[in-house]
Amino acid sequence: MRAAINARLPSLSLFFVLFLLPAASSPKSDRQPIAEALEWVRSSPKRIVQYNYEMTARVRLLFFWAGKDDVGGGYIRRGVASEDARKEIIQVLFGSDPAKAPRAINRWGAGTEISWHVKPLLETASPEDVTSSAFFGFMKSSRGKSAGEMQEELRHEQEHSQHSFTGILSRVEPARAVSLVTNLESDADYNLHDYDQAEPVMIERLNGSTQAVRSLDETSRCPRAEEFLETVAELIDVSLEGQKAPIARCYVYDAQENTLTLEHASRVDQLPVQLHGPNNTLLLDTAYQNLSQLDFVSAHKLTGKKVYFSILVGTRGDLRGVPVQIRYQPNWWFQVVLNLIPSDSKGPASMAAKR
Repeated sequence: MRAAINARLPSLSLFFVLFLLPAASSPKSDRQPIAEALEWVRSSPKRIVQYNYEMTARVRLLFFWAGKDDVGGGYIRRGVASEDARKEIIQVLFGSDPAKAPRAINRWGAGTEISWHVKPLLETASPEDVTSSAFFGFMKSSRGKSAGEMQEELRHEQEHSQHSFTGILSRVEPARAVSLVTNLESDADYNLHDYDQAEPVMIERLNGSTQAVRSLDETSRCPRAEEFLETVAELIDVSLEGQKAPIARCYVYDAQENTLTLEHASRVDQLPVQLHGPNNTLLLDTAYQNLSQLDFVSAHKLTGKKVYFSILVGTRGDLRGVPVQIRYQPNWWFQVVLNLIPSDSKGPASMAAKR
């Protein structure tokens, strides 16, 4: 039994959109579950709990890291669908803010995951009762593998006023999974503050797409219907309940099988957080107690590609299970750190909502 909605929050699923692979065959029968998934992600959530985050970016300079606070941010939201209490909704949005980031870098992504439970969420919260799920991801595309390649991308965008975005729509059930990926070239350079305007554009693009649908229906595949966000939430839960690492769960993303492993869990008695803005203005000065640092790795079954990230979560009170710091390093030269903005800091974090 999961006592509160804020005890099961996910991590940065949006970053996994960076590893999309080309789509496979597209039988007409695959279009129906894609259409249903599209309707699911259009659900309006209620009883929303939201956690807001501030972003720090760090770049490796030979033997040390140089960083800057307040270069972006985002949020984690969750709730239930207003039309059906069996549908759980998790939303994440993180990225750089071009008004704050060095060289006006605009890189961000968002994800909405819908999990269909057997019973209304007010009655049960067992992770085993998810029968089907859908995921909609939307991100500002980037293929740069170095700082130089990233700068070349930015220069090309500015010169040609063409900005690339990627969208994904997927549906997962215990015996089958389908996924549709499409690209959007836009003269509007949407940033993380424009998501409400950009989302319907990408949804319409996916709705009208004629691209191939990837399908996975092998009987030997991962039998779980949960996707990435619910899988992270489940591993956080079982760790806080006392199960020892390593703990692994399979999940399907983009109709491809992956394994998410909680490799290590360690106690952190105190985590001081101090963030600075322009002219060394103090934005946040706080400390969190009684945390658990959870170190994850996601491995792609076919390619073996691995992605590492860490989440520091609270273990007591209102912060139990809540990510207070998220660390993600997509490559050797770049690292992102997301810090929770306390509810009494700038902007409400809505931490009191219970399920």
